[in-house]
Order: sequence, then C-alpha cells, then structure tokens
Amino acid sequence: MKTIKHALFCALAGAALFVAPAQASELTKSDVEQIVRDYLVKNPEILVEMSNALRAKQEGQQAENDKAMIKAHGKELFAAKDPEAGNPKGKLTLVEFFDYNCGYCKRAHPLIQQLLAADKDIRYIYKQFPILSQSSAYAARAALAVQLTQPEKYQAFHDALYAHQGPLADEAQIKQIAEGAGVNWSKAEARFKDASIDKALGTNRALAEAMGISGTPAFIIGDQILRGAPRDMASLTGAIEDVRAGRAIQ
Repeated sequence: MKTIKHALFCALAGAALFVAPAQASELTKSDVEQIVRDYLVKNPEILVEMSNALRAKQEGQQAENDKAMIKAHGKELFAAKDPEAGNPKGKLTLVEFFDYNCGYCKRAHPLIQQLLAADKDIRYIYKQFPILSQSSAYAARAALAVQLTQPEKYQAFHDALYAHQGPLADEAQIKQIAEGAGVNWSKAEARFKDASIDKALGTNRALAEAMGISGTPAFIIGDQILRGAPRDMASLTGAIEDVRAGRAIQ
C-alpha cells in the first residue's frame, strides 16, 4: 500500500504542478500532501483500482518467473523416476510436492482423486517433500521403498497415509498403515537405506528450493505453479482449464 500511495502522491503532485504552473513555486510539501489527502477522501476507489492493477502486475511477473523456472528444471520435474498416477501419456502433466502430515495436502487429495477419475488426459507425478516432522520423513522414505519393491502397492499406501486423521505418530503407526494397505513391510523396510531414495528426497528438496516452493502442497500444472491447496473442485478444474487455454491461473 505504501508503494501505491507513493505513486499516487507523485502523480497528483505532478498533476497539480502541471495544471497550475504559475503557482508551482508556491506549493509546499504540506500543500501537496493536503491535495493528495483531499483527493483520496473524495475518490477512495482509486486506491482499490491501483491495488488491483499492482496485484495483477505482480501476479503476471510471478507467472512468467514460474514458467522460466519450470523450463529450467523440466528434466528434474518431469523425467525423474517418481511415483506416478493417471495417464502416463497424458498431454498435461501435474506434479505435486507434498508432505504426508500436511493437512492441506490431505484436504486436496480427494479433489485430485476426482480429477484423475474424470480427466483421462493427465499424467500425475508425486514429489515427496517431507518438511513438517520426523514422521513425515519416515513416511516419505517408506513410500519410496514401497515404490521400489512393490510398485503396485504404492497408490494404496499413499492413499492410506493421506486418509489417516491427524499427524502420523511414529514409525510403528506407519508400519501399521502400510500393512493395512497390503504392503509387505519386511520387503519394503529392507530398502529403506537405498541410495536411490536418498537421491530422490535430496533432489526434490533442492528442486523445491530452486523453484521457490517452501510449503505444501504445491502443484506444477503444465507450465505454471499453484501454491497451496485448491479451494474446491471448481477451482481445481478452473486452474486446469486456464493452463490448457494458455491463461495464467486465476
């Protein structure tokens, strides 16, 4: 708001000087401030207009920056061997950075399930980004171990972790959830220290940092980034439509 007021002050000051050049030398700082104040009191809507214009400009700049970052990191985003869902040949690719203890991620998950059930032209990539707690890191490692040893069980385990109400308590609880999803825990646990898991988690963290992603969930939708959970199904499908039409996500 300070930037807007400064810009408005300069504009009105200039206008005052232009309209009344003969009196320009007589205007003091307090005179100009009073002109600005009077104008704002009589026309408060101009601040709303300027705020909206500034926000639109900033969002446009952010969208362009996001496109450049996605292009620069396309290989790590789209070609890595992360777990996937949807259509592997879908024309539109979505990438989700998530944490199994993230309440917003859990809230978004049913919407993602509905989206993939309805839209068969989406390739969906899961990026483990455990940032909230030790149990988040353990759950992420367990999920990637399941992907390594029993890829056909990954989705069931992933869904079960998201379905758990509240934060994951400890390793024993994660094991219980895995076994409830049909995972052979001993088989998965034997690969927990696999170098590929360390590499995947390290790459995802570095990638998120490079792209300015500091929280979960965050979604890469085509060439744009949606930070935070969609409000509802309409907002999610609206974002998909915007990207497909070449528009900035609203």
